[in-house]
Amino acid sequence: MPRKLHALFAASLLTGAFALASTAQAANCDPAPGQQVFQNKCSVCHALNEDRVGPHLNGVVGRRIGSVPGFTYSADLAGANASWSLEQLDKWLSGPARLYPGTAMAFGGIRNAADRQTLLCFLQQAH
Repeated sequence: MPRKLHALFAASLLTGAFALASTAQAANCDPAPGQQVFQNKCSVCHALNEDRVGPHLNGVVGRRIGSVPGFTYSADLAGANASWSLEQLDKWLSGPARLYPGTAMAFGGIRNAADRQTLLCFLQQAH
């Protein structure tokens, strides 16, 4: 196997392993630290059970992107043909405008990966 192909294959395996580990970690986690991150970083614009400046986040994991009835989304999000998986949410939370450049969400992101993972744990368990 050529070196470049080997490196690409190895990187793909590591990315997949990270995604699986993140999913497993979020499924078996303590939501309390994530609730604190939610309060500090998200609650100005979002709530779990009501729309505010941003849509409600109760049940966001697995929900189709841009699909909360009655909420007006930017064209990028309204036209997204995907669902909010843990991997998608992690990318979004690290920098919303990098994932969907046309987003109206004025939020720079959460740079700390551990904070994002605890927030994902909280959001995954918020139904």
